[in-house]
Amino acid sequence: MPAPNFEFPVYEATEEDDEEIPDEIRRLLDRERKTVQPHEEAIEIINLGSEEDKKEIRIGASLEMTVKK
Repeated sequence: MPAPNFEFPVYEATEEDDEEIPDEIRRLLDRERKTVQPHEEAIEIINLGSEEDKKEIRIGASLEMTVKK
Protein backbone atom coordinates (compact mmCIF):
# COMPACT_ATOMS: atom_id res chain seq x y z
CA MET A 1 0.00 0.00 0.00
CA PRO A 2 1.50 3.36 -0.99
CA ALA A 3 2.15 5.94 1.70
CA PRO A 4 -0.23 8.94 1.70
CA ASN A 5 1.11 12.13 0.17
CA PHE A 6 -0.27 15.06 2.16
CA GLU A 7 1.54 17.57 -0.06
CA PHE A 8 -0.70 16.68 -3.04
CA PRO A 9 -4.42 17.41 -2.32
CA VAL A 10 -6.94 14.89 -3.59
CA TYR A 11 -8.97 17.49 -5.49
CA GLU A 12 -5.91 18.15 -7.67
CA ALA A 13 -5.54 14.51 -8.64
CA THR A 14 -5.78 13.66 -12.30
CA GLU A 15 -8.83 11.77 -13.45
CA GLU A 16 -8.67 8.87 -15.80
CA ASP A 17 -10.99 9.58 -18.72
CA ASP A 18 -10.68 6.13 -20.21
CA GLU A 19 -12.71 4.39 -17.48
CA GLU A 20 -15.81 2.77 -18.90
CA ILE A 21 -18.86 1.21 -17.36
CA PRO A 22 -18.82 -2.54 -17.98
CA ASP A 23 -21.26 -3.64 -20.70
CA GLU A 24 -23.36 -5.73 -18.31
CA ILE A 25 -23.91 -2.81 -15.91
CA ARG A 26 -24.67 -0.48 -18.82
CA ARG A 27 -27.25 -2.96 -20.14
CA LEU A 28 -28.89 -3.27 -16.70
CA LEU A 29 -29.03 0.52 -16.33
CA ASP A 30 -30.63 0.90 -19.76
CA ARG A 31 -33.22 -1.76 -18.90
CA GLU A 32 -33.96 -0.06 -15.56
CA ARG A 33 -34.58 3.28 -17.29
CA LYS A 34 -37.11 1.65 -19.60
CA THR A 35 -39.09 -0.15 -16.88
CA VAL A 36 -39.50 2.74 -14.44
CA GLN A 37 -42.94 4.21 -15.07
CA PRO A 38 -45.47 6.06 -12.93
CA HIS A 39 -47.84 3.89 -10.95
CA GLU A 40 -51.30 3.66 -12.48
CA GLU A 41 -54.05 1.67 -10.83
CA ALA A 42 -57.26 0.71 -12.58
CA ILE A 43 -60.13 2.52 -10.87
CA GLU A 44 -63.86 2.04 -10.90
CA ILE A 45 -66.36 4.89 -10.44
CA ILE A 46 -69.40 4.00 -8.32
CA ASN A 47 -72.45 6.24 -7.86
CA LEU A 48 -73.69 6.15 -4.24
CA GLY A 49 -76.48 8.63 -4.95
CA SER A 50 -79.30 8.65 -7.47
CA GLU A 51 -79.38 9.50 -11.17
CA GLU A 52 -80.37 13.09 -10.35
CA ASP A 53 -78.11 13.55 -7.30
CA LYS A 54 -74.88 11.78 -8.19
CA LYS A 55 -72.39 11.03 -5.44
CA GLU A 56 -69.54 9.28 -7.18
CA ILE A 57 -66.59 7.63 -5.52
CA ARG A 58 -63.52 6.10 -7.09
CA ILE A 59 -62.18 2.79 -5.83
CA GLY A 60 -59.50 0.42 -7.00
CA ALA A 61 -60.90 -1.99 -9.57
CA SER A 62 -58.63 -4.74 -8.26
CA LEU A 63 -60.39 -4.84 -4.88
CA GLU A 64 -62.39 -7.95 -4.05
CA MET A 65 -66.18 -7.71 -4.27
CA THR A 66 -66.52 -8.25 -0.49
CA VAL A 67 -64.48 -5.09 0.11
CA LYS A 68 -66.48 -3.05 -2.41
CA LYS A 69 -69.84 -3.70 -0.68
